[in-house]
Amino acid sequence: MGTQLLLFSDRISHPARACLLLLQRSNLPFEEKKLDLFKGDHLKTKELPLKKIPVLIDNGFVLAESTTILRYIALKSGDQSVYPVDIRARMKIDECLDFWQSSLNANVLRLVQNKLMWKLMLRRKEPDHKLIQEINKLHTMNKKAFNSYFLAGKPFVGGDNVSIADLLVAVTLEQSTIAGVDNSAEQGFISRVKQEFKEYDSVHEDLGKIVGRLEQMKML
Repeated sequence: MGTQLLLFSDRISHPARACLLLLQRSNLPFEEKKLDLFKGDHLKTKELPLKKIPVLIDNGFVLAESTTILRYIALKSGDQSVYPVDIRARMKIDECLDFWQSSLNANVLRLVQNKLMWKLMLRRKEPDHKLIQEINKLHTMNKKAFNSYFLAGKPFVGGDNVSIADLLVAVTLEQSTIAGVDNSAEQGFISRVKQEFKEYDSVHEDLGKIVGRLEQMKML
């Protein structure tokens, strides 16, 4: 099977969960190196060039951006269903990944930080409720854009097969739920993605512990 891949992750991170789920689906041997973001492990781990996770290392070859890691896993495993060979099909997946990077994920990060991390990360005395309301509106717009343009009535972005873009969007929507977002309208899509990844629920178990950990740290 070749050299074992090494994935640095913390399962409270949605991009890390996406990479882990794709590795679990693949036939590639790998080891998950668990870090603790709340303890600042990412800042102290020398293998992380950008001081963030996920990071994938393959026999000394380092990748530190989640969208690239997902592409690499798909190509290395030979799973053409999640990252098609057909140029137009692949470009739609890449386009959705670009949308995730520039819009959906950027806004969800802002939402989680302002709703839950306002004390820990932003050093505020209280959350900015007006800003949170504005971010929520943008998130709703992003979800509508994803549904109308990228899904456009199809089960998945690429059609009948789940892709790396679908996986990344689904775990990002899951992340927004801890910030109080109502994703009931997207539940059908999330459920379809979940059915394609056997370990989906177990990989998401730590997500529900975030609020409790922040409360223990007296950061909420």
